[in-house]
Amino acid sequence: MTRGGWALMLLVLALVAPACSFPGLATPTPFVLPTPNLTLTAIFEPPSTLGAPVFTPTPVVVVPAASSTPTPTAVGASTATPGPGSTRPNGSPVRATRLNVAPTLDGDLTDWSGTVYAADQIVFGASRWSGQADVSGSYYIGWDAANLYLAISVRDDKHVQRSSGAKMYLGDDVELQLDLDLALDYTSPSLSNDDVQLGFSPGDFGVRAPEAYRWYPLAQAGRLSSATVKARVTDQGYALEAGIPWSALGITPAAGESFGMALSLSDNDAAGTVVQQSMVSSVSTRKLFNPTTWGTLILDEAPGK
Repeated sequence: MTRGGWALMLLVLALVAPACSFPGLATPTPFVLPTPNLTLTAIFEPPSTLGAPVFTPTPVVVVPAASSTPTPTAVGASTATPGPGSTRPNGSPVRATRLNVAPTLDGDLTDWSGTVYAADQIVFGASRWSGQADVSGSYYIGWDAANLYLAISVRDDKHVQRSSGAKMYLGDDVELQLDLDLALDYTSPSLSNDDVQLGFSPGDFGVRAPEAYRWYPLAQAGRLSSATVKARVTDQGYALEAGIPWSALGITPAAGESFGMALSLSDNDAAGTVVQQSMVSSVSTRKLFNPTTWGTLILDEAPGK
């Protein structure tokens, strides 16, 4: 090539080079990591479609519709900070009478006196509950050093109980829930190992005898043979008395002590079936899995009967 041709070629290259991207000629684009708070997994996730929202599915917890299904798993001991008080804000506290003499547990409530409390707040199956004559209860509660005592008169226009043990809630029964360490997990909305659910069946006044069952804590689930349960038919339904040993609850009782509490009644009016149609409770906010929705039980100091 002539000297003039070389000069022309160099001039053309000088003019074209700025507009080209030859390897090694262009300035490298700096690499910027994605948003710093993403995990390593998120860094390597494929980008979402432009303009489309990123959807993070919420875990679904399946909770049985029936408010007394006995098989959910307890979550273990609570680590919640102690709450501000020793009573729940859900209704007035129930005060257990301190008894000088243990009651005779025979299903006859005529030897009980003192404050009568109601269990008549519908908490499940409202569409199948026709009112207090359908199912409701009036009860006494007492205690001594050995036992917690319950005496309840149940209004029930149709008694149906074809189940026993863990399935007793699929018929007419009485259920008692206790939070035995109210101060520790006052603000905890989950069941822990100090939360107890007990069931008392009146039986069917024929083949099936009265019995007690413990659903919670789950590790202790089973028939509560140490409890005494007696029941008898009444003009309006049935009467039931129960004595629950404190030793079965792992508690040494003390006057003035407070516990979370809900007393509830399951009802089944469909003869020949096993189903929980409705439930009324001593506290209108009662939910099975949330102790903060229960009421309060206080062990009275003054003895009496």
